[in-house]
Amino acid sequence: MTQIHAWGVRLGEDNLNAVKLVASELITNAVVHAGGLITIGLYLDEDRLLLVVHDSSPEPPSRQITTEDDEGGRGLVLVEFLSARHGWEPTCHGKKVWAEFVVPLSVPAARGGLLHQRLRAAAPQAFVHVMPERFALAPGL
Repeated sequence: MTQIHAWGVRLGEDNLNAVKLVASELITNAVVHAGGLITIGLYLDEDRLLLVVHDSSPEPPSRQITTEDDEGGRGLVLVEFLSARHGWEPTCHGKKVWAEFVVPLSVPAARGGLLHQRLRAAAPQAFVHVMPERFALAPGL
């Protein structure tokens, strides 16, 4: 969450906690169900924050049918509830699972060339293809 603050994004405590919980769920799912190499990316657009988790399993994430007594299996339901959009896509070496969050339009980093510089610094070229279309089409990336 340090990077979110460094970008000047002011989400408020509830929204920041939502991002933390979704990140925790997606990372935990990757560790428990995929194993192997896991990478995490966080990207900022003018009005969206994008969290991307890559793992080495080609298996799609699946929602579990749970009962009141189950201790787990509700992660994707939480992701769906707490994010503006979410999804997954296969990759050459597994899959990427992502979630988007709406950020305030008054983000200082969204003005001028500063956003472009920060996006470029935060998104190595190898990750450009893993972002949903609206992020990948940012000029110059």
